[in-house]
Amino acid sequence: MDIFDVLAAISTRKNSFIHSGVNENKALMKAERYVSNEYHISLLDIKRLVGENRTQKEIQRYRS
Repeated sequence: MDIFDVLAAISTRKNSFIHSGVNENKALMKAERYVSNEYHISLLDIKRLVGENRTQKEIQRYRS
């Protein structure tokens, strides 16, 4: 699995969350967490891959 597959999975999952009624920011956070768990990639690595700056506190809030 390469970088583009991971980004495609995040995008697909984000769109499905948006269509279910979640706002865009929360949908992205949930999609990142879902892909992180599914493909066993650390959430911080996904954060770097997506290119967003989030604090550790924000990441821990969405892990649960």
